[in-house]
Amino acid sequence: MLRRRLLQLAGLGLLTSLSSLSLANTLSLGKDYKKVPNPQSIEPHKKQVVEVFYYGCSHCYNLEPSLHEWLTTKPRDVHFERVPAVLNNPNWIFMAKVFLTAQELGIIEQSHLPFFHALHRDKLPLFNLEDIAQFHSQFGTTKQAFIDMFESFKVDQAMRRAQRLTQSYGIEGVPSMIVNGQYLTDLTMTGGHEPLWLTVNQLLKQ
Repeated sequence: MLRRRLLQLAGLGLLTSLSSLSLANTLSLGKDYKKVPNPQSIEPHKKQVVEVFYYGCSHCYNLEPSLHEWLTTKPRDVHFERVPAVLNNPNWIFMAKVFLTAQELGIIEQSHLPFFHALHRDKLPLFNLEDIAQFHSQFGTTKQAFIDMFESFKVDQAMRRAQRLTQSYGIEGVPSMIVNGQYLTDLTMTGGHEPLWLTVNQLLKQ
């Protein structure tokens, strides 16, 4: 009985794997992914995946566990980068600058997920620069240093670059994944987290 059950489970696992493999090998342009309006060049002989996200997006937050899992298994030659989406909305501009400020201060690896947790899991009232700067002071910077960087020309220029990329990629929703500067896929097109990463992996081979 136990042996039969184990064989049944193994069979289910095999069917799941075959189903995933089939999905990855039958991508359809316009259904599973689309071409970005203005393809962006990347370094020759390199591969790249860019996550375009927004701190206020619950779907971006919920994607984090599977994103981290994918990062542990992605090919070593694939460069991963996060770009904050900058749409024509003050909140999106503000949150993009929060990310870019932490990035410029060199604390983004420590602060990114905790800030997401603070907003979506813990529901902390982080609505203004003073409170957000105080929150980030736990990661090896100071409240004033964060404010100064947030208001700097350097972060403003980085925000404008993110805004240009948002437009060039043709971002209409987040999270979106840009593969090799040419292809865009997202949860709406793929239908879930696992199919999203299967699609990304397959697009990396194109």
